[in-house]
Amino acid sequence: MATKKLIVVLGATGNQGGSVAEVFLQEPQWRVRAVTRNPASTKARALAARGAEVVQADLDLPSTLLSAFENANAIFAVSDFWGLFGDPANEAKAKGQQLNVWAANHETEQLKAVIDVAARIPTLERFVLSSLSNATKWSRGRYTHVYHFDSKAKAEAYGRETYPELWKKTSIFQAGFFLSNFVSTPIFQPVMTAHGKAQFVGNLDPDVKLPFIAAEEDTGPIVKALVQEDAGKNIIGYREWSSLRELSKAFSQATGAETECIRLATGQSNIPLPSELRLELDDNWAYCNEFGYEGRDDPTIIHPKDLDSSPELDSVVNYFRKQDWSRVFTQEK
Repeated sequence: MATKKLIVVLGATGNQGGSVAEVFLQEPQWRVRAVTRNPASTKARALAARGAEVVQADLDLPSTLLSAFENANAIFAVSDFWGLFGDPANEAKAKGQQLNVWAANHETEQLKAVIDVAARIPTLERFVLSSLSNATKWSRGRYTHVYHFDSKAKAEAYGRETYPELWKKTSIFQAGFFLSNFVSTPIFQPVMTAHGKAQFVGNLDPDVKLPFIAAEEDTGPIVKALVQEDAGKNIIGYREWSSLRELSKAFSQATGAETECIRLATGQSNIPLPSELRLELDDNWAYCNEFGYEGRDDPTIIHPKDLDSSPELDSVVNYFRKQDWSRVFTQEK
């Protein structure tokens, strides 16, 4: 019997990594090594019960990555800017820097360490890095505060320049706009009016097309294709290329509720935000509105349909149908 190949999945208990682990656990020719900071967590134990090899490693301790990556044929690498930004323990580490600036710089260093170690793995055939577009570059310096995009893009540039042999084995996965934001993130959650109308309120142009993804479901099938196909791809991952107005219609179809989109002016927000985060998000929305979420001038961008083995992904309507919206609409805003 042929020896199974090994894929190492960082962030295996998160949205993107969890989806990749789930897909490859169903592949009989692959073994899954799930990397997590806490192997005792409920999600980690569930992965172990499914047959994954669960190992402990920490992006802040690069020495732990070498054993985690040992004998890997494929590696999926993902980081978590928002986890860094949202951890109160990191406020002291910022040492006077704005926390989002610190988080971005730290994320870049974490990913650079991952790339350094991946370049040392002789068995590696495919490296898939979760990144995002370089907002500063593709806006030609107009929007320079989209730290959670640029932090990943800087690490990607480092890898390409520093390790050309590794980059011959590398493809980039850019996760689109998370559909889960509309369920769990207050700034994106629709608001139900007294007249039963669901309002989608925000700073995005409701008619600009965006890549919407259910990261916890769609990442794995797309990454599987990237692992199986030739390297050198830079894919924007999504299940539907849609505008916010079209997405609100999908919400109506799923729930029966009447909807409307309300665009706020720059600097306005439907919930209070720290000033530094307000600036970052203002630049983020303006970048998406003017230059595209994926940096539409980037000539290397491809779409899921461009893959040789393009995965069949579910619809936005069906994603919305599965959600418990009563919990969203009964929350205090």
